[in-house]
Amino acid sequence: MVLNVSVFKIHVLTQRRKDGINLGKLIDTLLTDYDTHLLPEAEGVNVTIELHVQGVSGISEITGDFSLDVMYSEIWQDPRLSFKHLNVCATNITLKSDFRKKIWTPDTCIINSKSSSIHSSPSENTFVILYENGLVWSNFRLNVKTPCSVNLKMFPFDSLSCEIVLESYSFNTDEVRLMWHDVPITMMEKVELPDFDLIGWSTDHQRLEYPNGIWDRAKVKFTFARRYGFYLFQSYFPTSLTVISSWVGFFFDVRSVSARITLGVSSLLALTFQFGNVLRHLPRVSYIKCLDVWMIFSVIFIFCTLVELAIVCQLNRWERERQIGSKVLGHWLNQIRKTRKKETKGEEGNGGGLLRKRMQGLAQLKTDANAGSGGTTTTAIPAPNSNNTDNNKLVANNFASIEHDTYAYDKKSGFGYRVQQLVYMLCPPDRDWTITSVQVDRCSMIMFPLSFLIFNVVYWSIYFMKMDRPM
Repeated sequence: MVLNVSVFKIHVLTQRRKDGINLGKLIDTLLTDYDTHLLPEAEGVNVTIELHVQGVSGISEITGDFSLDVMYSEIWQDPRLSFKHLNVCATNITLKSDFRKKIWTPDTCIINSKSSSIHSSPSENTFVILYENGLVWSNFRLNVKTPCSVNLKMFPFDSLSCEIVLESYSFNTDEVRLMWHDVPITMMEKVELPDFDLIGWSTDHQRLEYPNGIWDRAKVKFTFARRYGFYLFQSYFPTSLTVISSWVGFFFDVRSVSARITLGVSSLLALTFQFGNVLRHLPRVSYIKCLDVWMIFSVIFIFCTLVELAIVCQLNRWERERQIGSKVLGHWLNQIRKTRKKETKGEEGNGGGLLRKRMQGLAQLKTDANAGSGGTTTTAIPAPNSNNTDNNKLVANNFASIEHDTYAYDKKSGFGYRVQQLVYMLCPPDRDWTITSVQVDRCSMIMFPLSFLIFNVVYWSIYFMKMDRPM
């Protein structure tokens, strides 16, 4: 039993030594009379920092931040921790994280972080390496969430910039000066995200003035470009097909009003649903995005098809009214001609008494018409004579003139006459300006696709020129 205890003591002593070094005794020797509140050097300390990026776990446009896992290292010189003079057979020693609490540290922090934590799986992922010349290398494995600058004017062809800002929380530039390592950022693996590609990063060094001094600030900016393939297949292509499908109604018969209305309204509702599905995953910004322009013009194109349908229906109604009016007018004129022939034959037989009464009534009507229009001219109507052929022709001509003037008076007294005169001024009557519903449909078959093609050329040209990212 005594032998076993002796063997155990020898094993523990061996584990506490590294090449004959008693680490516990060495640490106690170095920390003798060590003051954690004093700077390692009176003129200040230069702290070198570097980041090893393990991966980016996600980017959120709604909250405007991104999360990543990094190994953060900071290196500084502390002559008080040099053990070269102790003739130890080691150039460096690795110590646990509790050693940091016993020595001076630069108190660097990620000043713009929303949240950060040290990984502990299963133990805290930190270490400290102490070199024989007093160089201290401290390392943490962190999960950090920091803000991103989100500008969606070019969405979905936009890019995001996310920054990590490092600063000493306790010491100004007279005491601590932050400097980037020669290789400041190391990507341990390729960053692959569903929506974004990491296209670059850059480091910067700034000095910020606070009320109690000037602080050093080290910044690293990661730039991510959005992958727009999803939006091409889920937004642009479907909306283009929706707009094109709304043109199918141009090939329908003019009388297929119900089918054309259903097609136009269904296309408009489908486009609205597609647009709303994309906006659900974006922050509510007040400015117009690139995708908004596309959707707005797509809605306008579909709405114009409904307006075109209303115009075609109205023209078709006017055409039917003209056809019905022409038949009624033709029938009415035929009845007038037949009646006139009968009256003329009857007047020739009875010596013109009936025709004389008819002409006198029409003469009185024309006199009233001239008086109502401000005129003073009257027409003398000769009496019909069955024995005088020339006189009877003159009577017939005057009868036609009075009938025409009476019809003109009736037209001039209405609003439709004024509109007709305006149309004659804009469209001379010597040309055929009649536009039919079929002509409007045929014109729309050409103008709508051509307009949409021009819009596509202008849209993609402008936004591809504005795109500040690789294709």
